[in-house]
Amino acid sequence: MKSVFTFFALLLVLNSFSQTTNEPAIDRHNSEPVVVQPTVVEVSDFDEDLILPYAFIDKTPSFVNCKYTTETENKACFHEKLQEHIKKHLKYPKAAKQNKVEAKAIVQFEISKEGNITNLKTKIKATNQDFYTLFEEEAIRIISKLPKFIPGEQKGKIVAVKYASIITFSLTDK
Repeated sequence: MKSVFTFFALLLVLNSFSQTTNEPAIDRHNSEPVVVQPTVVEVSDFDEDLILPYAFIDKTPSFVNCKYTTETENKACFHEKLQEHIKKHLKYPKAAKQNKVEAKAIVQFEISKEGNITNLKTKIKATNQDFYTLFEEEAIRIISKLPKFIPGEQKGKIVAVKYASIITFSLTDK
């Protein structure tokens, strides 16, 4: 009897939360299609002191030995050289390795108008938070060793560029 009462009480509560409306249902089969017109926004002037995101810059920063004619080639070379740099300089923290701790370091930095690394920030995700500091120090060390870049350009003017990457600390080769 208790279970029947509980069932009807639950049904009553659920029914009281249901909503009804007097509005007519939308007939999606006989309605006119909506046409969206794209809008192009031209940026004629911009503040040269802005730090622009890497993905939206006219001419991205590049390693000195990445001298390509197209932006697509330049970006591919940048990513390739960055990964080579990380692999070459990465030293797995010994204590983390001994405890089988893996991590990912999200590194964000700016490439200044002079081509230097500035405003380096990290966020660490590790399998054991006791080792965050070790991974953070290593990520900072790796990125700080990056060479001077050819700075980015926007509308023909040299600008600072913000960039982010992930450094994976893995004990298995993937």
